[in-house]
Amino acid sequence: MANLNKIIQRIEETFQIHVHRAINGNKRIENIQYLVTTNIDALQFQPETLYIGNYQDFYNLSLEGCILLLNCRTNSGNENGLYIYQSLDPFAVCNCIQQELFNHHKINMKKEEMFNVLQAGYGIQSIIDTARTYLKNPITICTTSFSVLALSPKTSLDNKFDLDNGKRYLKKDFIENLKDKKILQHISTYSSPIITTFEDDFEYSYLFCSIHIKHAAIGYICLRSYDHAFTEDDSVFIIELSKMLSIEMQKDDFYNDKSGLKYEYFLTDLVEQNFNSLEFINKRLAQLGQSFYQYFWVFAFTFSGQSMNHLNPNYYIDQLIGIFKHSMSFFYKGELIMLLTSKHANPFTNIDKQKFYSFLQLNRIYASISFRFEDILETYQYYNQAIFLSKNHTCVAKDRCFNYEDNYLYHLLDCSQNKFGASTLLHSDIHFLLKYDSENNTDYIDTLKAYFSNNRNALSASNYLHIHKSTFFYRIGKIADLTGFNLEDSHLLFSYEFSFYVLDYLKRKNKQENIK
Repeated sequence: MANLNKIIQRIEETFQIHVHRAINGNKRIENIQYLVTTNIDALQFQPETLYIGNYQDFYNLSLEGCILLLNCRTNSGNENGLYIYQSLDPFAVCNCIQQELFNHHKINMKKEEMFNVLQAGYGIQSIIDTARTYLKNPITICTTSFSVLALSPKTSLDNKFDLDNGKRYLKKDFIENLKDKKILQHISTYSSPIITTFEDDFEYSYLFCSIHIKHAAIGYICLRSYDHAFTEDDSVFIIELSKMLSIEMQKDDFYNDKSGLKYEYFLTDLVEQNFNSLEFINKRLAQLGQSFYQYFWVFAFTFSGQSMNHLNPNYYIDQLIGIFKHSMSFFYKGELIMLLTSKHANPFTNIDKQKFYSFLQLNRIYASISFRFEDILETYQYYNQAIFLSKNHTCVAKDRCFNYEDNYLYHLLDCSQNKFGASTLLHSDIHFLLKYDSENNTDYIDTLKAYFSNNRNALSASNYLHIHKSTFFYRIGKIADLTGFNLEDSHLLFSYEFSFYVLDYLKRKNKQENIK
């Protein structure tokens, strides 16, 4: 059955007229029938049938069905259904409506065919092959790590993929396009389709629709208008395809069933300090088929909003392995934990950072990253760093990542707060200037803060404050007169700068307490 609104829309677009109405457009229509005056009294109006008649023949009758009257020259005020002022050929209007009913029937038939494929258990490939016979355009199914799960036809879009260990991955420039067009943001947030074009492939349009399992975006559908331009029905159909793919993927143990994880016991022993011998660790790693390099980091991943970790842990771990080749991951006390090892001092060297940031965004995850360390026996200490970042809302994040090197002072302050109060760590000059600014309406604290937040560069600080450089040094001189401040005193500079970290920490702490 077709939606009456869609039928009205097709009539208006076909004949370039307006259909006036006084009934609900959300009715479902299955059939169409002409009204004739000879049998009108005996006619039993059916709720799912649209009736077409001439206005002059029926305007003065009280008719209860869903009726479209044509050739209505004037508005007499008696219309209670659908009516068109223009003179149209009833047969042409009927053919137009029949075409809409037929298109809707085709969609329903194809949905039923996909559902039968789903029930028969033929898998994702058969589902999208069936869908393509209706959509008439190439279909690609991708995971959130940008690997290709399936495509139809199997040779389509080859120029968009890289090949690694027999698996296809989207090329970096295509991923950049997804980011620039905010497609990834849409996929992670909405279940509705989105259509866009890319400058480096302007001939074609692309339609994207996310695939969700329990509020988590686990992949998405990509359709390219290679053979036909997209229609409104394509967007409706693609939503149904997304739902069926979600059901099919939920059958897979990879997404749903709980199972043991390869590194679970080894990593649990590491973070619980159950190892005291590096030799023994090496033996365990050899048994697991793993090796390690000079440097280590601990990552803790936190799920935000409604995403939560409802999917099988193997799903998230597989995504991370696709990004960080030399890593081990497991779930520990409700947190997804990863131990990364590398021969490079930067954890993102030779890593596709955009792929990682997109993984975080699509799955609504935040990453907390410890300091770099070299002794694997000290993993538990760096695990605690990552956990502090994941639990503490006063920390600063960038690209959904909390780095310990950006937040270690907050950790120190958080520990001191429970013992003697972080506010007592403020330098006495800062206490004095806070009070002085309040009483004298001066900006000395803001001036100092701008100096430190701009890498102790006077010119950058004055530009930041929108004042002349001479004005900046005038204020510094006044601060020196009041406190004895000296730009050459490195110990005093550190104390002042540390005080601003304390102030920022206290501000964030108070904000979190007020929210609670």
